[in-house]
Amino acid sequence: MSIARCELCHLSTCSKRTFMLLCIHLTTLPFRYHHLPDYKVMGNLCRRLVGVLVLLTVFTENAITQLYGQDAVHSNLLNGKTLRVASVEILPFVEFLRNENGDITEGRGFSFEILNALMETYNFSITIKIPKDEAYGALLPNGTWNGMIAMILNNESDVGIGSFSVTHMRHQFVDFTVAYYEESSGIMIPAPVRGKQLSTFIKPFQFQVWMILMGILVVLPFVMWMQSKLLAKAQRTNPKKQLAFIYGVLLTQSGQKIPEKEHSLRLLAMIWFLCALVFIHAYIGTLVSFLSVPNLKPVIRSLDELPASGLGWIVWSGSDLESLFLEATDGIYRIIGDQLRQHPERLVDFLVEGEQAVKKGGFAYMNNKARIKYAVEKDFISSGFTCNLDVAKETFYKVNQAFALPKGSPIGAFFNKKILSMLESGLMEHWRKKHLSGKDHCSAPHSYGALLRKLNFDDLKSAFLIWFVGVCIALMVFVVENIVYFSGKTEHHGT
Repeated sequence: MSIARCELCHLSTCSKRTFMLLCIHLTTLPFRYHHLPDYKVMGNLCRRLVGVLVLLTVFTENAITQLYGQDAVHSNLLNGKTLRVASVEILPFVEFLRNENGDITEGRGFSFEILNALMETYNFSITIKIPKDEAYGALLPNGTWNGMIAMILNNESDVGIGSFSVTHMRHQFVDFTVAYYEESSGIMIPAPVRGKQLSTFIKPFQFQVWMILMGILVVLPFVMWMQSKLLAKAQRTNPKKQLAFIYGVLLTQSGQKIPEKEHSLRLLAMIWFLCALVFIHAYIGTLVSFLSVPNLKPVIRSLDELPASGLGWIVWSGSDLESLFLEATDGIYRIIGDQLRQHPERLVDFLVEGEQAVKKGGFAYMNNKARIKYAVEKDFISSGFTCNLDVAKETFYKVNQAFALPKGSPIGAFFNKKILSMLESGLMEHWRKKHLSGKDHCSAPHSYGALLRKLNFDDLKSAFLIWFVGVCIALMVFVVENIVYFSGKTEHHGT
């Protein structure tokens, strides 16, 4: 007999012996004190106490039986046993360490942190089995399942671990533990494309600001000329000088002089100096930010934009997303599913196939957001800190993640008890931050800015365009001036 059983028998025997002694004492108590005036009241009270003791004893014995009985069952189910664990290597949830022969020696990652805690608590060992198709499990057209779900249904595995999405269809065929994590699906897309740089020089100000500024440049010289004329200084005032003064200040040209005697003109000129200073620094600062931090535009921001983006879409075969899209009857999910039916080759068997297709361009790849972010960051490091991939801003289809078990599996209750305990203690949050909260270098540039970099020709196209247009206008003026000059000279000699 196990220790738990012995303790149970001992406690049961003690409780029964104590109960019998108390009952005898309380039952005989009224008879021993029958000569007292209130012995009838005492008798009723004793009988009630006996009833309470009966209830307490029964409740205590049942509680002890359940507590030690569960431990005894757990001891028989898991203690020293070996569980067959189905899993697929998908970082950061599952990572396999292998020996020289390629055999799996150890499992790491978020999911194995949980499994190792369960193994330590319930004293069992595991053997890892990988499905041939390396899929989690989707319902096939012929009514069968593939991946780890098929292994559980065929009694080839006792538990499936990883980022198992708990879906209605899967739950009809297998059981799940309590959810230990919640995650949305994301879209891996090509790195953002740069916006047009040809019009960079006008981007610092909106169209309305440019119109107001041009209006000031036209009106202000006229106002200053009229003001000088009203002050009876017209004979000494040249409108061309007023115009040159206004433009010279705006272009930060040195040598601009404020009128010396006319106080109203001096005040107007100083106000223009102040306004021009604000315009100049606002323009330069914004222009520098546009040039040093490129205007990157993501290919798409959400799933709704995908059909009209010109990108094809790829989904991991055997995943919950395959079932989601192929079983959808309306909406954007139906549109995605129709294309997958027309192009079944876009259901890839391995995650790396989807990632490579996105890097080549023309495709978007959908999967668990944590997996996608991990793959994007890994590619960023392996490619010499260059962002070739990105993640769409908006996610979709948030579901719970759990371990899969055979229907009616008795070990589910013990796994749930420990997982709930780890959730309450904060262990799950600690492991989530450890494995799923890595750096994200490639999703930030187009929304929060990037590090300063050297400017190239594409960045300065607008400046070269202004220079080229200015040179062309100057050449045209030069040609016109020469034509006018030589034509006038010819007429002069002719006369």
